Order: sequence, then C-alpha cells, then structure tokens
Amino acid sequence: MGSEHEHGGGHLVLFPFLAQGHLIPFLNLAKRLESLGQRGGSGQRRLEVTIISTPRNVASLRRAVPAGSCIGFAELPFSPSDHGLPPDAESTDVVPLSAFPAFFFATELLRPSFEELVTELAGRQGRKNVCVLADIFLGWTAESARALGVQHRVFLTSGAYASAVTFSIWLRPPAFPRPAGPDDEQSLPDFPDVRVRYVEFLNVVVTEDYATNPMLAFLCRMVSLHFRHSGGLVVNTSEEIEQKGLHLIRKLSGLPTFAVGPLIGGRTASDDTARADEDDVCIKFLDSKPAASVLYVSFGSQNTIPASQMLELARGLEASGRPFIWAVRPPAEFDGTEKFRAEWLPDGFEDRAAAAAQGVVVRRWAPQVAILAHASTGAFLSHCGWNSVLESLWHGVPVVGWPLLADQLFDSRMLEKLGVGVEVASGRMFGGLGKGRWEHVRDAVETVLGDGEKARDMRRKAAELKELARAALRAGEDGEVKGSSVLAMERLVDSAFG
Repeated sequence: MGSEHEHGGGHLVLFPFLAQGHLIPFLNLAKRLESLGQRGGSGQRRLEVTIISTPRNVASLRRAVPAGSCIGFAELPFSPSDHGLPPDAESTDVVPLSAFPAFFFATELLRPSFEELVTELAGRQGRKNVCVLADIFLGWTAESARALGVQHRVFLTSGAYASAVTFSIWLRPPAFPRPAGPDDEQSLPDFPDVRVRYVEFLNVVVTEDYATNPMLAFLCRMVSLHFRHSGGLVVNTSEEIEQKGLHLIRKLSGLPTFAVGPLIGGRTASDDTARADEDDVCIKFLDSKPAASVLYVSFGSQNTIPASQMLELARGLEASGRPFIWAVRPPAEFDGTEKFRAEWLPDGFEDRAAAAAQGVVVRRWAPQVAILAHASTGAFLSHCGWNSVLESLWHGVPVVGWPLLADQLFDSRMLEKLGVGVEVASGRMFGGLGKGRWEHVRDAVETVLGDGEKARDMRRKAAELKELARAALRAGEDGEVKGSSVLAMERLVDSAFG
C-alpha cells in the first residue's frame, strides 16, 4: 500500500451513524468514491473504500452493493441489550422514540473497537494513507483520529442551510423572553440575518428544559468535537442548490467545506420481496393518472404525525379531489411497530378513495424513488428530511412541506425560498396542524397541483433545479465540463492524501 500512496492511493474509512437516513447517503458516497477511483480522476488516484458499522447494518449494506464492487466492510461489535435496548436495535429504525437518548449515548461505546480497527489499518498501510470520514453524530471519531495520527473529515447527511441554523441553535441558543409566544422571533447570535420563531426553536431543541437536557448536551459535544478536531466538512448538497447554506456552514464550522451532492438513490431494505406488492400497487395507480397530477404523501421512514393531525390530513386530501398515494405510519403517540388501526383515519376514508380511484393508502413504506421519478407525480407532501428533499429536487417535483423536527424546519424554509415549496404545517412536538384546519391541506394541494400561476411557476423552478442538480454531477467525460460536486469530490480526496 505504501507504493500505491506514492502514486496517489489512499484508504477512506466511512463511518455512518446507525440510522437508515445516514447509512444510505454514506453508501451512496462510497459508490461515488469508488467510481472516482476507477475513473482515475484527481491525478490517477487509486482509492480503497471501507464502510464500518455494526453487524446487522453491515449485512444490510452488503446486500445493497452491486456485484463486482470493491467497497469493503468492517464490523464493530455492539450489544444493544447491554444498554436497555431491544436486542436487534442496531439502527434507529427499530428504536422507540423514548429510547433515542440511550441509543445515541450507546454509540459512543463503539470507540474502543473503532480505534482498534483504525490502528490496525494505519499500522498496515501507513497513517498518511488512511482518512476517516465520519458522521456528524460521531464527533468522538475526530478526537480519536487526531490521537491516532490519521486524517479525518466529517460528513453531513443533512443540508448545509438547515445544518448551519440547527447547529447554531444547539450551540448558542437565541435568548427568547419568558414567556414567549409561538410566533415571537429572535435573530441567531451566529447569523444576525437569520430569524427563528419560538415554535421553531422548540422543535429544534425538542424540550423546554433544553439547558439541562442530556441529549442536547450530547449533540452539542459531537458537533463541537468535529469543529475542533476534523480537517474538513463534506456536505450532501451542491453549490448551485445551497450557495447561502454553504456560506453559513463554512462560517460556523471554520472548516474547509466540500459540497459533493446530491448523493441519492439506493436503499438497504431487508425485505424487498415483501415490498413488491406495494411497488406494484403504487406504480399501477400512477400509470392510470395524467402527467403531474398525483400527490405523494410520506413523512419518511421514522417520522409521523399525531393521530388528530392524521385525521385532518386525510380530510384535506379527500376534499382536494386530487389523486394521491399516502405511505402511512402509526401516529406519533404509538409505537411505530404497532399494527395499524382503522380509527386513525376517517371512517370509510380508504374505501371511498379506492372506489373513486382517488387515492392509494399503503402501510409504512412506498417505493419513493420510483414514485418521484414517475411522470404522473406532480408534488410531494413531505416532512422535508434532507434525503427526501434531494430526491424531490433530483426529479423536479415541487414540495408541500410539513416539517416536524430540527433541520426539517429549515429545509422547508429553503424550499420556499427556492420557489419549489409551500408549507402547510410545521412542528410535531409543538405546533403542527390544528383541529379543524383540514382546509389548509386542501388549499396547499391545490396551490401546487392546480392550474394557477403559482403552480406553473413552482413546476418551472423545479425543472430548473433538476437540471442544476444533475449538472453538478457531470463526470467531465466526452469533452463535457465537470460538475461542481465532482470537482469538490476530487478536492476532498486530494486534501486527504495529496
């Protein structure tokens, strides 16, 4: 390996947080890095890429890697039951919300086995040939990497603007008066031109006792460790999409920043066969509808809304008269693994939607990428998680925003500023859609899917952003100009092994 380094080689060790919304972007990053090495870009550099995680996650990731890939994997031992967690809880997907703090705290106990692995790699390949690329929630890896003498970069799976605002709120909360009304605003100490409402602030810090909250203290420590010890910040976005956001995150972190996105596509599903029926139902429904006419509704793989708001959403969808596909999960008050109950939706709602060929309701999961790529999909009612935002932009689909927590609130704000989003409700812990406000859903759906000037303008801007997102990833082959994100990926590798 020493001779490889002389000719521009290097070993990138990718360490995602243990959550589906983090594992998939890291896998997509690994594929892109592997492709960069195969193309011989950045001075004919040869790269080795290894993803490390716990055994269940590694098994799932392996199944998602195409045949012939040279991406490697390494397992770190993890015993969830030692921390009062379900025995299979190696990802937040199967962790109850109430147990999230215990799960986050437990991930720090992976440190000894992580350091043992990196020490072994550095001893075999040379410290200068190894760079750790770790998740923002694994800040202790930056401290470990510095102590072990290897390079370190932090990877943000969320957007630049929302991350900058969220981290600023965590690290230096704005001083709201007490008591404060939900719409009272304050500027952020780090960004005087960014103002947040009190209800947004509460949905970021999650609890009003934030000053003594151990979970928030943990998150602040992880971010601070990265900012102090890492050698650079890698962001799943592009310069064209998030120019302002990248300026803010550079200012906040003080780190060299590499915008390498959008990194989208792929999944780590363990039961694809069981999901084939949902694929078939959704795509057949879309095939039966006109172009840009269907609303896709999903709050992501882990997020959901309270039961009362689920009823309002259903009433608004029905009243809109627009066709829809809704991937529905149990309400926020219930365990996500609980069997779905009829009373969570209006009486007869599903039957009426089916009889009128207006809508399809699927449980928990839908083939999101295939739906967004379909010509009949006209809008996405989304929680505005960053992976969903990127998939919307990639396919040129406008968004009806219903953000729930943390960075989602500011992803929704960014989409509105870009002209491709309209917000229908905001907040899960605080705020949300009030009782009897189903008209807001109906009106928002009509704004995006209707024939008015606003809808036409959103569709036009979404199409423009689709082209910008794809241009950022042009490989520079056959005489074309390299995209900004490809150039950023090359600079990232050069910074680690140059």
